[in-house]
Amino acid sequence: MKSNSTFQIFLFFVSQFVFSQSEKLLYGKISVKDATPQGVHILNLMNEKETVSDSKGAFLIEAKPDDLLVFSANHLDYMRKIIETSDYNSPVLIIEMTSKINELDEVEVRNYSHLNAESLGITNGVKTYTPAERKLKTAGDFKPIHLLSILGGSLPVDPILNAINGRTKRLKEEIKIEKKERYLSKLEELYSGTFYTEKLKINADYVDGFKYYLIDNDEFIAVLNRSNEAQISFLMSQLSVEYNNLISNDKN
Repeated sequence: MKSNSTFQIFLFFVSQFVFSQSEKLLYGKISVKDATPQGVHILNLMNEKETVSDSKGAFLIEAKPDDLLVFSANHLDYMRKIIETSDYNSPVLIIEMTSKINELDEVEVRNYSHLNAESLGITNGVKTYTPAERKLKTAGDFKPIHLLSILGGSLPVDPILNAINGRTKRLKEEIKIEKKERYLSKLEELYSGTFYTEKLKINADYVDGFKYYLIDNDEFIAVLNRSNEAQISFLMSQLSVEYNNLISNDKN
């Protein structure tokens, strides 16, 4: 009896992974109270599809439930949106964004987010976890080898349930996002907006897209982690040529 019950759980688990809703073209509209919704860069982190909103804030992008969209623009606060089933079935996806607070020239703001106990030498190689990594560690990460536990008459329930309800997948995406945000913050510290537009000759509307293009490049991330500014700038110059060519080809 126990064996049949365990086998039923196994079949249910497999069926949940096989079934998934397909991607479709979602129509969305960005709403901003005190700024223009034009030129917002939208990126689907799951399928890596991207687009830019028009003068009315409208955009089209391929997505499915549980996909994660990120929205960024020079004049707006960065935000992200997990596509729910209701969003997927809605005729219009409404995204409300807020404008950035104007910075005062005489105020200097320093970002010390990169400092932690390990970087200051307070710890001795102790593994530190980001908030999302801690959540994933607590939830448990299902792996196919867990199914071998059936042979021993036991089955780890939490990792399987979290995999079925999508929690593990969302937590893994949170970790990816945290890493991307750290890389984006590092680029913000190293280079101003004029570096991209004047030095690299990238249109201001596509600067945010170029930043995501950079952090999706493994070679660039390796150089960025070494913190060698000369190498970083050199590779950025090379990649900016590729990016500008891609933009030009898309327009044509």
